[in-house]
Amino acid sequence: MKRLFSLLSGVAMGALLGVIFAPQSGKETREQIKKLLQEKMPDLSKERLEELVDEVVAKVRNVQTETSEGQDNDHEA
Repeated sequence: MKRLFSLLSGVAMGALLGVIFAPQSGKETREQIKKLLQEKMPDLSKERLEELVDEVVAKVRNVQTETSEGQDNDHEA
């Protein structure tokens, strides 16, 4: 289980970087992440795949928010 989490974390980080540097609609982002996960882990159930997509999207949003807040703080300094 720990190895699976590590693998998923690596996939999520790669997806995060790709999404952050290639802005697109939320639906397109979800589809891109879903496709990436399906390619890397073809044995995942549809339900688990959807859960992982939701987790990755949430992480992307968090990173975008933190990045945006950091940029705002830089401009204020």
